[in-house]
Amino acid sequence: MKRFTHFVACLLVLVLGGAASAQEKMPQRWNYASANLNSDAGLKTFMDVMQQSKDVGCTHILMPEGGWLKQADNPAYQARVDQVQAKATELGLTIVPCVYKIGYSGGYLGFDKNLAAGMPVKDMVFAVKGKTAVVDPAGALDVSNVKEGAGTLKCQPFMHYRITILTSEQPSRGEGTVQVTSQPGSRVHTRSNAQVSKQGDKWLVTTTFNSLQATDLRFSCRVKGITDLKIEPAGTLLVVRRAMCPLKVTNEDGTLTYEEGKDFVKIEDPMISGKMEGEFEDHKPADITIADGSRIKDGDKIKVSFFHTQRLGSDQDCISMDDPAVFKIMERDIVNCQKVWKPAGVFMNYDEIRLGGWEVQPDGKQLKPGELLANHVKKGIEMIRQYAPNAKIYTWSDMFTPLHNARPFSTKGYYYLVNGNWDGAWEGLPKDVIIMNWYSPTAEGIKFFADRGNPQVLCGYYDGTSTDAMKKNITNWMKVSQGQPQMQGFMYTTWRRNYKNLKEYFQLVDTYDQWGKGAQAAPEKEPGVAQ
Repeated sequence: MKRFTHFVACLLVLVLGGAASAQEKMPQRWNYASANLNSDAGLKTFMDVMQQSKDVGCTHILMPEGGWLKQADNPAYQARVDQVQAKATELGLTIVPCVYKIGYSGGYLGFDKNLAAGMPVKDMVFAVKGKTAVVDPAGALDVSNVKEGAGTLKCQPFMHYRITILTSEQPSRGEGTVQVTSQPGSRVHTRSNAQVSKQGDKWLVTTTFNSLQATDLRFSCRVKGITDLKIEPAGTLLVVRRAMCPLKVTNEDGTLTYEEGKDFVKIEDPMISGKMEGEFEDHKPADITIADGSRIKDGDKIKVSFFHTQRLGSDQDCISMDDPAVFKIMERDIVNCQKVWKPAGVFMNYDEIRLGGWEVQPDGKQLKPGELLANHVKKGIEMIRQYAPNAKIYTWSDMFTPLHNARPFSTKGYYYLVNGNWDGAWEGLPKDVIIMNWYSPTAEGIKFFADRGNPQVLCGYYDGTSTDAMKKNITNWMKVSQGQPQMQGFMYTTWRRNYKNLKEYFQLVDTYDQWGKGAQAAPEKEPGVAQ
């Protein structure tokens, strides 16, 4: 009888356990939910999302918000936070706020626009006319080889160029409207969305790029009816001014260096880190003003070397990865976050860092981008442990794996506009940092962090709204994570604040053992890498 009872008990465990195994193996349920607590309307919207999250069994919310950066001493803001925390306690939800805007850094650049990541310009020639120095028109590229929107160009390395296209047909918008590339390394130089404006009965398309190490370029565009094409030096557009981005002005042969404030008026562009699409490109940079009593004379040619920044896509502004001043803003971030939220966990928002590694490093160091990022995240973790010692620490996976955005050069060439690649960045992550793994097309992507001892949360969804799309997404994650330790849960990851599929998604996760039998993993298009 005892043996029979034991058999029945074991059978029940197997049957019931099979029905709930996905939930038992990965008990956490996360929702990626942005918030705006600067208004009562924003508070209500987030409270509704919290209730919706709890209704489908969520245990955690990953919350990009950041109001504490400037609102930490605002009683009205704190009162809204207190309401969120009270509601979270009532619902049994853990709110994990995001700190460290490294990659998408517009919020940080509001403190100091000149902390924008810089790329070098070397020896741009200006011609002096009276008391003004303007870009020498001789620096324009020969575009005679460009036929029907495609062709080759010869260029000067490390030169910031502006492309202007006049066309009789309305062109498309986006990053791929105009493309300049080079080899080796599969470098795509044009990373800002082209700006399109009406000019009478024609259309004007503008964008900029830095030639970086290249001397030979390939030009192509999806623009029809081109009546005029020019590629000219962009002048002082988006010049960045700080110690790690030095500016130098010399005479034409480089034998004499001129002094700012004595020979020429301070060079700057106040429009860096603009908030509107294309604003980085859509303005005329200031010419250089020659100071009274200058050694620079009318008719001279001068060479100007400096650093400029660049917007990526339509809205991504990167902050410097090199400048120590960035850590002061990060410190303010975590100090204020701890003051306002006293969180059980904080999320380090290192994500898609597409520009960096060009600046003059402190103390003559020459660290590779991956080394810079490893040191950077170490410092970030130290500050969290100093100011929020009891908080768990989370971060995205992409910048810390050789299978995504920290690939070595040999795998996929240059990463966007970085001075190399981010490989090795994972050396800055201790094993107690929890990885929010948002792209893992193969078992190796999960295994990489599992072997390093990092717990992981699987961040699926990405706004595929059909049941079939969600099943494919869940199947991929289940297959690639099978047998790996420390899989803590799933996150519903919407980039569009679309929560209408939240309930169905987690129902599919929890019933995977029923519908997923025999399902096969299928390769997904890699997100976040537009190479």
